[in-house]
Amino acid sequence: MDSTYKCTNCGYTLEAPAPPEECPSCHEKCEFVDVTCYIPECKGRPTDERLG
Repeated sequence: MDSTYKCTNCGYTLEAPAPPEECPSCHEKCEFVDVTCYIPECKGRPTDERLG
């Protein structure tokens, strides 16, 4: 199952097995955060500690 990643530079999100080296939107080498599940129905902690 793919995760959802968000570019910390431009906010672009994509579903992929791993974050890309370069953002498909802004074409920069950006940091991506895993924002796969941030809704109550997930019943778990966010996978990226920086977001919550």
